[in-house]
Amino acid sequence: MTPRGWFRGVATQRIRKLRMTLNRISGLVVAVFGIILLFWIIPQHTETVDYGWLRPSTLPIITAVIVLISSIVHFVFPSGSAEFDVPLALRAGLFFVISLTGLFLMHLVGFRIAAPLLVMVVMLLVGERRPLWLIAGIVLIPFAMWSSIELLLNRPLP
Repeated sequence: MTPRGWFRGVATQRIRKLRMTLNRISGLVVAVFGIILLFWIIPQHTETVDYGWLRPSTLPIITAVIVLISSIVHFVFPSGSAEFDVPLALRAGLFFVISLTGLFLMHLVGFRIAAPLLVMVVMLLVGERRPLWLIAGIVLIPFAMWSSIELLLNRPLP
């Protein structure tokens, strides 16, 4: 084996180890987030009620447990590659800012007005241009959310 070939082999192994390390770090970070959700955020920010067949903390706890289990599996069995893509990170940041703006709008004007606007903006940003799908998404998604929370869970929305 030539020195050049040996160096490429070592470099490839180091890159694979780095990718696996990045995958494990991401799994660990998400697992810590799941634990924080489960033991701090959900208990502190959900009400305890004695009525209804589904408690307000049930669905958040189920979601946090799924996040925690999935991240532990990802930590133990890392796969794929973890590479930082700047345009993708900026796009994710844009969706985060849009979500915060939607929350602020819900505080100002209420769910029934802000939710359809937020759904419309997100659908347009992901590239949906078909009028029937836009109308269905703008009407049906907020209605399904409103009816699930207001009617099924008997919880008020802003």
